[in-house]
Amino acid sequence: MKKVIRKKPPPPLDRHWAWMIVLGVFIFTFFMVGLGKSFGLFLMKFQNKFGASMALATMPMSVAAFIGALGSPAALIIGERFTPQRVVIVGATVGLVGIALSSLLLDMSYVIVFFGISYGVGNSSFYGNGLLMIGKYFRKYRSLATGIGLAGASIGQFVMPPVIEYLLETYGLGGTLLIISAMYFHACISGALFRPIEQYGPEEVVVPNIPEEAQNFVAKSNEKEENGVPVTLNGNATDRKSYVSFQDFATKDTKDLIHDDPDVDKRGSRRWSNDQDEEIFIQRRAFLASTGSIFLASPSVLDISQVDKSAHGLSSTTTAKPATGWRRVFDFSVLRSYVTLHFTLVSFLCFFGFFNFILFLPAILAQKGIEGYDKAMLLSICGVGDLIARIGTGIFADLNLIARYKIKAMACLLSGFNIFIFLFADSFPWLGFHSFLYGFLGGSYVCLMSVVIVDLVGLALMSKNLAVILLIQGVGASIGQIFLGWIRDLSGSFNIVIILCSLSMAAGGLLLLAYPFVRRREDARLMRVQAKHDLSVSALA
Repeated sequence: MKKVIRKKPPPPLDRHWAWMIVLGVFIFTFFMVGLGKSFGLFLMKFQNKFGASMALATMPMSVAAFIGALGSPAALIIGERFTPQRVVIVGATVGLVGIALSSLLLDMSYVIVFFGISYGVGNSSFYGNGLLMIGKYFRKYRSLATGIGLAGASIGQFVMPPVIEYLLETYGLGGTLLIISAMYFHACISGALFRPIEQYGPEEVVVPNIPEEAQNFVAKSNEKEENGVPVTLNGNATDRKSYVSFQDFATKDTKDLIHDDPDVDKRGSRRWSNDQDEEIFIQRRAFLASTGSIFLASPSVLDISQVDKSAHGLSSTTTAKPATGWRRVFDFSVLRSYVTLHFTLVSFLCFFGFFNFILFLPAILAQKGIEGYDKAMLLSICGVGDLIARIGTGIFADLNLIARYKIKAMACLLSGFNIFIFLFADSFPWLGFHSFLYGFLGGSYVCLMSVVIVDLVGLALMSKNLAVILLIQGVGASIGQIFLGWIRDLSGSFNIVIILCSLSMAAGGLLLLAYPFVRRREDARLMRVQAKHDLSVSALA
């Protein structure tokens, strides 16, 4: 085969530098989630240092969660303009400076401002842009790459609690925050690894054993363009070249050009109507961590050929102007759907009960006489359960033995019951068992979020629903942390906090089981809308 001299090499899709992108995602999720899930270790330190209330002590994380919920879509838009690499590096730098300044510990308000804002800005810069980079660099191994990258979240939750406990006992609160800021700055390495894919040339197009008639057609239809780059066609098309520009391949999977690819739906369906639609879809899915919640969304949904537009009565021929700016991420019109409203409420209740509980867990354990490394070890056990659940639940859910929303609902119900048991558990082995269950059931609930959304509303509306749901639950949960801290201050005990988290989680699970009823109501609504539309059309005719 004659070699073609290129000015730029093709992008290393699914190979070579693409795995450095995965390493970058692993690094920042390790520190971001490890610190976030261990923040409860700081609560009593803040109280002892400043004499602050529990509600005030939770505010640094509440501010960070609020800024993360609002800042993630902004970070995606800025990353589109200035590249994810620069956004991640700037976010890591902001986190370094802000957390380091908070180590001065001038007063509680000072810590809230500098830690909360800098940690929130840093987190909002990382995760969405990381998923976006994986989406650009991976085709065949996208699911595997995302899974490995996000494994840093569970491993960070396992490793960081004892590390932070050691730092607190050795260097005190101020010294720990200073060291944590340096550790958090390792996310800058992630940014350095996020090499922009635009610096590469076009992807190679490999067409195996195509008939001579097809070769002639390709040769005639692919004329050399001004910005074109020669691409060698393998197989029987030896020494034959076509000229394509990088723009044609910036976001499109080259398998779309091969009509006999087994990955293409045999029913004759096609993929996205244009590259911009797929790019917008990737950006919306990259919003998965706007609230700081980490879950294994199946990135293979980008490769599903058949787009279910019937879930909300959308016509496959409907066209609209390309979304720009914030509308690439948010579309609140989805809240007209009963299914979306229902799942938003479910997600809010479950998120409120599950993620707020781990913030208060170290203080709850201290109230039961569990101190020092034993307390940190119980948090690490939660991380072990979380990692096992992410792998096991994903495999079990893909067997399609039970509807996935039912698996998620049962995980939420059981998690609510498990949280309630913390009222009575009073020994390390007993608490260790329920800490493992907390991580395991929570990992099961979290990793099914995106796939359940696809099951309920369809792939076409998955990204829009996910963005709105995560925004609402993220903002609500940030307020919930302060509310639960206030409840602790009023009651003088964490018992009411445990009960509220338990009831919220269980209520979310029960409500999710009511999905069939909500689905019937939504179908009836769509029929009324369609009837009204048909009546209007007939009147105009």
